[in-house]
Amino acid sequence: MFNKYSLEVSKIFKWAEEEMFNLNHPYVGTEHLLLSLLNHDLKIKNICSKYDLNYDNFKKELLSVVGSATKKSTFVLYTPLLKRVINSAIEDCEEKKEKLNSIYLFRALIEEGEGIAIRLLYSMNINLDKLYDEINNTSKRLNQKLEIVNIGKNLNEIVDMQELVIGREKEINLIIETLIRKNKNNPLLVGDAGVGKTAIVEELVRRIKNKNVPFSLQNKKIIMLEMGSLVAGTKYRGEFEEKLTKIIKELENNPEIILFIDEIHSMVNAGGAEGAINASDILKPYLARGKIKVIGATTTLEYNKYILKDKALNRRFELIKVLEPSLDETEDILKKIKGSFEKHYNIKISNKNIKDIIKYTNKYILDRKNPDKSIDILDSVCAMKEVSEISKTKLEELESEKLAIITQKEAMVRKKDFKKALELHNKEKELEISIKKEYAKNIRITEKDIMTLISRKCNIPIIINAKQKYRELKKYLNTELIGQNDAIDKVIINLLNHDAEKPLSLLFTGSTGVGKTEMVKKISKYLNMNLLRIDMSEYKEDISISRLIGSSAGYVGYDDGAIFDKIKMEPFTCILLDELEKGSPSVINLFLQILDEGYITNSKGEKIDFKNTLIFATSNVKGVKKIGFMNSKSNYNNNFSKEFIARFSDIIEFNDITEDMIKMFLNKKHIKDQNILNEFDFHKNGFRGLDQFLEKEIKKHKNSKMQV
Repeated sequence: MFNKYSLEVSKIFKWAEEEMFNLNHPYVGTEHLLLSLLNHDLKIKNICSKYDLNYDNFKKELLSVVGSATKKSTFVLYTPLLKRVINSAIEDCEEKKEKLNSIYLFRALIEEGEGIAIRLLYSMNINLDKLYDEINNTSKRLNQKLEIVNIGKNLNEIVDMQELVIGREKEINLIIETLIRKNKNNPLLVGDAGVGKTAIVEELVRRIKNKNVPFSLQNKKIIMLEMGSLVAGTKYRGEFEEKLTKIIKELENNPEIILFIDEIHSMVNAGGAEGAINASDILKPYLARGKIKVIGATTTLEYNKYILKDKALNRRFELIKVLEPSLDETEDILKKIKGSFEKHYNIKISNKNIKDIIKYTNKYILDRKNPDKSIDILDSVCAMKEVSEISKTKLEELESEKLAIITQKEAMVRKKDFKKALELHNKEKELEISIKKEYAKNIRITEKDIMTLISRKCNIPIIINAKQKYRELKKYLNTELIGQNDAIDKVIINLLNHDAEKPLSLLFTGSTGVGKTEMVKKISKYLNMNLLRIDMSEYKEDISISRLIGSSAGYVGYDDGAIFDKIKMEPFTCILLDELEKGSPSVINLFLQILDEGYITNSKGEKIDFKNTLIFATSNVKGVKKIGFMNSKSNYNNNFSKEFIARFSDIIEFNDITEDMIKMFLNKKHIKDQNILNEFDFHKNGFRGLDQFLEKEIKKHKNSKMQV
């Protein structure tokens, strides 16, 4: 009989039968139906509790009046009265074009006015008239079309029960504890974008549906409301306030609904046109009374900017901080959810793939948070592999062979040669297994795939074999730069030993024109890095710091872009601080945190990460050199503070230019005239000056030929 009803109603009848068997009664009557409703249906429990009617006292009354038999019944028989009650409830709900539920059954039971259940209720002095009115009001309330349901989303209906939320037990328990409190029962989830705030609320919905929550939260519905849907269609003054007030009244009349507002900071200004009040002002009094339950979610930045400033609104919420999971927790999350991705993409994801994804995501994607960014990369790399070239020739052959076998099998069935058809059917199954194996063989994620995807997403050319690349860089620099082999060796050693948690920072010192700036340009070119050259002679004033990190709020140019904003777009950048000693002390000190921690905060409060940059500073001042009995004052210890110098990964001094180095340079340029050594002061002007001198000489030579 249960096939005719919904699962909820079928369970009610099944529990009524269990009550009959437990009491050793020979039939299922209205009294057993009422016991089932009082024991298992939360709505009926809540209504009857107001009239001092519950499962225990009704069962006690039933046993005292009717008693129980000694012989256990072996058949399930419904009394004619109970059948009439059920049919009456069915007719009632069909007339209103609604589904049968516990409310219709309970109302039909009371309307019948006869039977053991009704007599027992009279003997218990239950006011059936008031109880009947209460049931009617509840039925109307449950069946009315609520505005909140029209503009919101019922998470109980749309949440995916197969999804998993890992490692958020503490936060979920805090939400549950807050919701069951008498006062201040509105939890507010605050955390960076991508840490899983909405996922936590969805897990709460799953627990409610699985009855894995305290009794007072069972059968609750969580409706997600978006402020955009609430504001939509309110053209005239007062319409927004009226719409929101209506929703609040619906929440008060339907205590089983919990409101979830994602991006809750948006309600601070929602509807707040000139002369109108905003959504938060309307909600505040109702939140204080505890008659409605609201779950909010917002980011830390928006919380500080909007909600924290509104003290009255802030104190009505219980703050629950959602922190970014650690790398180990993120790995655990990905390992437990990878099965759903394997099934969706028909792809094998190994534990090494998970480790590589977390490793490279954490290193190169710095503007987003785990687990969102790692899950996003996992999803993207699977999609990339599915559309990438796989060995399709073999697959096409297998698919073609399978199609031919199916055609033969159908022909054998028509000829009624079932023995041959069975053989072909078995071959078809074997081919299907071979096709699946071929897919699994071809679609496998490699470390190179992960690096390729991240390189594409972040605009970062990832070096796969760093040691080999840096050895090749050494050969390249030795051919391009003259007489600086020691400096090149030190640069390569620093690159090989570079700590990924901090940017590599090198200070090049030496005379002008020896190749300091040229080396930085060659390195950025060979490693395919973007070069950001900052001429420190342009930053002599303290106020010029605003060009790097932006102007302070309230000043002209606050919304304009700053130079360091380029690092957010191209994190794999080679930064050249040319002629460092010419910069203002305030500007130079700005780099203290960059060199030490690897990041800086701009004027808008945004974190700019320099972990994937190479920072080179050049200076014409040298280390300490003794002149007689006195030390030279022209050294970097006197030009820069000790703490600033200590933050560089290494200080590399370039050799002064010698006559032999100039000869090598001329040979490289295919210039055999050595008289240039007498005409040009290379000690003072260096290779840069020599290049300019040679250009002038070549122009003179060309002009003299033209005159002749």
